[in-house]
Amino acid sequence: MPPMTGITLTKVGPENLDECGVGCLTNRDSDGYRAKVAWLRERFPEGLRLLMFRDAGGKPLGFLEYVPGEYAWRPVDAAGWLFVHCLWVYRRGRQVGGLGALLIQACLLEAQRTNATGVAAMVSDGPWMAGREIFLRNGFVQVAESGRFQLVIHRLRDGPEPRFRDVPRDGERPGLEIVVADQCPMLRKSVTDVAGEAAAHGLDPKITVLGSAAEAQRAASDYGVYGLFWNGRCLSDHYVSRGRFRNLLRKEIPASERDDP
Repeated sequence: MPPMTGITLTKVGPENLDECGVGCLTNRDSDGYRAKVAWLRERFPEGLRLLMFRDAGGKPLGFLEYVPGEYAWRPVDAAGWLFVHCLWVYRRGRQVGGLGALLIQACLLEAQRTNATGVAAMVSDGPWMAGREIFLRNGFVQVAESGRFQLVIHRLRDGPEPRFRDVPRDGERPGLEIVVADQCPMLRKSVTDVAGEAAAHGLDPKITVLGSAAEAQRAASDYGVYGLFWNGRCLSDHYVSRGRFRNLLRKEIPASERDDP
């Protein structure tokens, strides 16, 4: 492993957010970045924090976002636990090696400090999620599975085990709907791309922005903070690009209900 000269681990909260940034998006002029900053400032009083490795120049190398389980923006019950929303290491951080494991260990120390039952995370080998293996290599065990997602935990003391909530399926959602939250700053671009492509095909999507952890926990998507629906059926539970939405249009939405150019 190369030496970690100049690399620092910082806990990011309201007092140093402007200096450290949001971690996964560095363009501070983007809509997604500004939305994430506003979202974080509302979440910090609930106990959400970022653990961030930065290089000697202050650039992020990797980060972990955690929150008390009561305020998790995923369809889970995890009261008493610290819950990991995101774990991400940049390519230049991966060149250092071991930062992901160090972030997980730092989160476990936070759980000890706050007398949490342990640390829980929703993971997946699919897109837009932290992978399961890095958690399993760091002492976590899988306790539940729902669709393409798994729930993993590292227990520190006695307490109820986290669980997945039942996700409502095929609800009363006529037409095209995008359900989204600013927990992930990348999702604003997906909303813009999908809405633009939908309009080109004569569709006017309803856009529902989730405003609280409770709403995300009850969302009709296994991911919680993003869902693309057609007549109540979930077409995607993660980021959709313009090109992918074009393919979904052809496969999932009848031609009689859209106005193809």
